[in-house]
Amino acid sequence: MESEVRKLLDKAEKLVDDCVNCSSKDCDECEDAEELLNEIRYKIQSIQDKKVARRLGVFLDDLENKLENKLG
Repeated sequence: MESEVRKLLDKAEKLVDDCVNCSSKDCDECEDAEELLNEIRYKIQSIQDKKVARRLGVFLDDLENKLENKLG
């Protein structure tokens, strides 16, 4: 599960970067990023190793904050 979440985080990072660079708040990348971040949050909650989950959660929080700054 951890490796799957890491792959999804990499994909989400690219989508968030694309969202931040798009000219509109309504671009597809922003919507896709929001959906993927929600999916990742759910998967992180199901990871048994709490240290790993916390570490991945910090990275997820950073991406969510970056997206939130863009979307206001």
